[in-house]
Amino acid sequence: MTATARKKGVRAAQKEARPGEIAAAALKLFARDGFAGTRLEEVAKRAGISKGTIYLYFDTKEDLFKACVRETVGTHLAETTEIAATFTGPTEELLREVVVRMASRLSQPEFRTILLLMISEGKRFPELVNFYHAEVLSQGLAMLTKILERGVERSELRKTAVMDFPMLLMSPAIMYVIWDHLFGAHKKLDLSDVLHAHLDAMLEGIKA
Repeated sequence: MTATARKKGVRAAQKEARPGEIAAAALKLFARDGFAGTRLEEVAKRAGISKGTIYLYFDTKEDLFKACVRETVGTHLAETTEIAATFTGPTEELLREVVVRMASRLSQPEFRTILLLMISEGKRFPELVNFYHAEVLSQGLAMLTKILERGVERSELRKTAVMDFPMLLMSPAIMYVIWDHLFGAHKKLDLSDVLHAHLDAMLEGIKA
């Protein structure tokens, strides 16, 4: 390979990685300043690029936020959906694995940032809420519903009202993020303990 070809290869790799680098820089600023308070020139500065370079990849700040969601929550959700689709063991084990996996990611900084932005600024930016609902929430709930239906079909779970409210399975993770954000300085919760206490109670109520 010639030196020119190597340089072209490096430039191509850098160009391919740049949207992810910009999204990572944006998430840091969204966490610090909120969505409304973050400016694209600040994102560019943090990413070590010119403001004009951002517009090669993202037309608006809203597009950048959507990329942040896809890079973090979207990728993880796709992986978890694949795991659920190929799981062959008991449904109780599958539910525990999926809920713990999703909740553990939700507690990580970049995931927390997105969730807290949805809560604090969603009313001001309905386009972002609609996007998050379509790309994340509806798909996650559909996956949980399929798992519950799987359990009923295999006579492992009873058909209960939980089928209509699959979001109940994830409610302790959301509660944990909000609690830690607001009251963590006063009392720390152990996410694993919270999840297992919730899942024990939920499964006891729906097991066949």
